[in-house]
Amino acid sequence: MTVEKLKYTSNKLNVSTRNEYGELKSVLLGSVEQFLWPDNDNEFENAIKKSTFPETLPRTSLPTKVIQEASDDLERFTATLQSFDVDVIRPKITQSHWAYSARDILLTVGNTVIECPTPFSSRSNELDLYPMLNDADCNIIRAPRPKSKNDPIFDAANVLKLDDKLLYSLSHSANDAGAEWLQSQVGTDFEVIKWKAVENTVTHIDSTLLSCAKNTIIVNASRLTNDSLPNFMQGYRKIWVNDCKPRDFYVFPYASKWIGMNVLSVNPQTIIVDEIQKDLVEQLRTEKFDVIELTMRQSRTLGGGFHCVTCDLERS
Repeated sequence: MTVEKLKYTSNKLNVSTRNEYGELKSVLLGSVEQFLWPDNDNEFENAIKKSTFPETLPRTSLPTKVIQEASDDLERFTATLQSFDVDVIRPKITQSHWAYSARDILLTVGNTVIECPTPFSSRSNELDLYPMLNDADCNIIRAPRPKSKNDPIFDAANVLKLDDKLLYSLSHSANDAGAEWLQSQVGTDFEVIKWKAVENTVTHIDSTLLSCAKNTIIVNASRLTNDSLPNFMQGYRKIWVNDCKPRDFYVFPYASKWIGMNVLSVNPQTIIVDEIQKDLVEQLRTEKFDVIELTMRQSRTLGGGFHCVTCDLERS
């Protein structure tokens, strides 16, 4: 397999990330402009079939109210991030898409952006939505498109960055070959640690396990136990989330209620949380975090919380 590697240099944008909790300097934020679910993507269809919800996802355009609420919440989110001097980059939309969750297929590690070998064929060319990365001071690696289930396959949202470690959650959207390929790309700068502790119906890691400060994690208590966590996390400070308040959704929930624990760290002390998750807010404040409560009204409809809709570009 060939791997396309490119080098872009500019004063406009810097890419530098090693974890999920350092001070956020710049971020790519998803969009609902021209949002449209795919209708010819086998992986997407299989994901819908795995849902325990009795109805199926309609492929008609979403109502104006849904799109407007999502857009308004993203704008409020943007303003909050900018109040912390975070540079918020928005994609230039030129065609219909479902790139609401910007984190899904673009993995930033060190000064490298990896366009991941996603199993979702409808998202395989999504980097075209982010032309500003072509002006960034970074390396860009465009992974080969998987042609079979034996090829490297993974979404960026299967990976949790923990300084010198990349925790790689094996699932139907991330295979062993993908982990081996990722290790070959990051070399000795990061150790890719394969981990399987959840059922195959769970696609991405960030409704199950999040890193919010040095050696501190937020853990979904309905899916994990202390014993099921990776060995290197046994001594971490753990914030166990026993339940989340379910958000309403339009017709079909593309995300479970656990999208409520999908939070974003602005810095090691400050975390943005969905305002309806009062128990989680209280837990985090008890743990001495500063919590910013914002609304994410269509997180279940569109399948993304504050962590999902962002792709960190620079943290210090």
